[in-house]
This record gives sequence, C-alpha cells and structure tokens, in this order.
Amino acid sequence: MIKFLTAHTSETEYVETAVSEIMNQLDLSCLLKFSAGIMYYHADFAKTGVTKRICDKLPFPVIGSTVSSSAVPGFKKEITLTINVFTSDTIAFTAGICDPVSGEPFIPMEKLYKQMLSDKPESKGEKPAMFYIVAPDFHDVTGDDYLAALTGLSGGVPVFGSVGFIHTAEFRDIKTFFNGAEYNSSMAVLAFWGDIKPKFFISAIPDEQVIHQRAVITDSYRNRIIKVNGIPVLEYLESVGLAKDGNLEEIASFPLILHMPGGSHLIRSMYGAENGEILCSGVVPSHIPMEISFCDRDFVMESARKTADKCKKWLETQSTSGSQAALVVSCVARRWTLGTDVYAEIDEIDAGLRHLPYHFVYSHGEYCPVHVEEGKDINYFFNFTLCICII
Repeated sequence: MIKFLTAHTSETEYVETAVSEIMNQLDLSCLLKFSAGIMYYHADFAKTGVTKRICDKLPFPVIGSTVSSSAVPGFKKEITLTINVFTSDTIAFTAGICDPVSGEPFIPMEKLYKQMLSDKPESKGEKPAMFYIVAPDFHDVTGDDYLAALTGLSGGVPVFGSVGFIHTAEFRDIKTFFNGAEYNSSMAVLAFWGDIKPKFFISAIPDEQVIHQRAVITDSYRNRIIKVNGIPVLEYLESVGLAKDGNLEEIASFPLILHMPGGSHLIRSMYGAENGEILCSGVVPSHIPMEISFCDRDFVMESARKTADKCKKWLETQSTSGSQAALVVSCVARRWTLGTDVYAEIDEIDAGLRHLPYHFVYSHGEYCPVHVEEGKDINYFFNFTLCICII
C-alpha cells in the first residue's frame, strides 16, 4: 500500500512563507518506512530558492522539473509549485538523475540504473515494478532515445512520466530537478520496488477529429520524415493544405497518428521543417501508415471525458483499499487549445477520478505503457495525449 500526500503554494517571493505552506500541508509525522516525492514548479520558484529550501526540509529524494502548469486537488493556478509524496511500509523507492546527455543516452542511463539497483533494499526483487521519469528538453536526442535506453536496461519495466516545459519560448531553459538542484540535459528517474500493479489509461483521438486520408511514411530517419507516399514530405503536406512554399502552417494543431504493428497508435507532433524534411518530437518509423488529425478544444474535451469515464468505471470495480492515487500527464498543446478556460481538462479529470488524490501536470511529451496483447505492455513516448497512471 502507498500513502499519497500533496501540497502546493503560489508564493514565489517570500521563501520561508512558501516553505511553511508546503511543510504544513505535508505533515511529515505520518511518513512510513519508505518515501519519495515528485515536484513540478514554475521557473520563478527556483530563481528565488524556494525549491531548494523545500528539499532541504524533506528527508527523502525528490525529482521533478519546470512546467507551465500543474495541479493537485483543490489547487489550480497559473504560477504554481505542486508536490506529491509517496510513502509506504512495503513499497520502496530509489531515485536519481543521469549525467548530462549529449547524443546517445545509453551510457549515462546505464550508470544511473546501476546506481538505483545498488540503492534498493535487498528484499525488493531483481528489478523495479515501475519507473516514473522526468525528461529534459530534447537538445540532441529524442524522447524515444531515453525511453529505449531505460526499457532495454530494465527488461521492459513499465515507464510513465513527463517532459519538462517552461512558460517562455526558450526551450533550452527547461530544467529537470533532483534533490534541490536543477539540470539542463539530464533525466530524473524514480523507481518503485515491490508489489504494485499500476493501471494505465491513455486518451484516444476522437474519430471525428481524424482527417481520413491515410498515407504511408516511405522514408524517414529517426525523428525526420523524408517522404510520404513516395514523394517529398513537404510536397505531400502541401497537397493536404498543411504546408505552403516549403513551410509548415499551423503545425501545433495537427498531430500525426502512426498506426503501429499490433494495433496501437502512436501520436507525434511536427515542430519544424529543415532541408525539406519534417522534424517530429520523436522517432518516426518508415513504412508505417499514418493519418493526420485536428487538435482543437472539442478534441481535448471529448478525449478527456472519455478517458475520465474509463477511469471512473474501472475505479468502481476496485475495492476501497486498492487504488491510492493518480498521476496525470497531459500534453501542453492540449492546454493551448482551451483558450481562456485553461482548467477545463483538469476539472474533467478531477470529476472522473472520484475523489482519488492526484498530481496533474502539463508536459512537453508523455511517457506511458500501452497494452498490446494479453500480459504485454509496450512503453511509448507520445504527444497530444492525456495519460493517467493509477497506483
């Protein structure tokens, strides 16, 4: 069993006031044998020293990142710091952050993984039950590179998590966080050790939001699409009205749906064009069918309602002593479509979780396992999705 605590503050200027607010909400007297935390915060909290002072007060590891927005029950504001704490007598936690990554992340991730193995209690088995990860901005690697390294090292342990974000356009200012210190190009990882069976939910794209004009990616390299249907990708996108004179138009609103082997769908965002090729947020395999969808407010709210409803129905089948909390990661592009009603998706999920405590964050990408066949889950990196992990 895991006990789940949350705390929040909007005080960025007066450090001791912010720290007191957090500590008063957490009540450290109720901590059990093992504990760990996840913190998300607006960049101003680190600039004034709030994040470090909070970690100085906490007797357990904390991972996290800068974000544009996060929420916990009863608290949702624009400039926030939110934290959740896991504490348990039976589930152990190890946490760490890898060395800075430039290029291939396997070696830094392997070093971190070995450290986490050495830190775990001997009685907790050969490998973790689950990872929660917080990735940096993708300077030199894609979200898939980190995921492939950790999945390969662990033999397929479920991976759930987020990518840091920031309220400005300077993505290289995105920071990950571990025990009071910030990092530019390092992934933070929290491992869960013991008998837990997390349940994962991921939003589907409403059928009416899909532009049903299936094509095939005929040439790609890592996160670059080179050709679609045998013609240059920009030529193809011009034919469907998404490019003009060699430039993409309104790309943030048009997710790509990749139809993967086994029946799963992978969602990718396009974020630029370079040398006639389209740059995507993650790896795009060749010879994969694809469709284009349209992300607007209806898209976000309909998919949020359906995902919340799935959670609600599943929770109704569980005993009251079972599920303890929910971790919720939603793509920041979904938030942009909501206009001034920026809390609409959070409210929808809040209602669907049936009073279950949660930590909600808007992310630059989402990590979540997908169930593809009986007893088998595959870890994926997504965009434009809403992902929920119930533990």
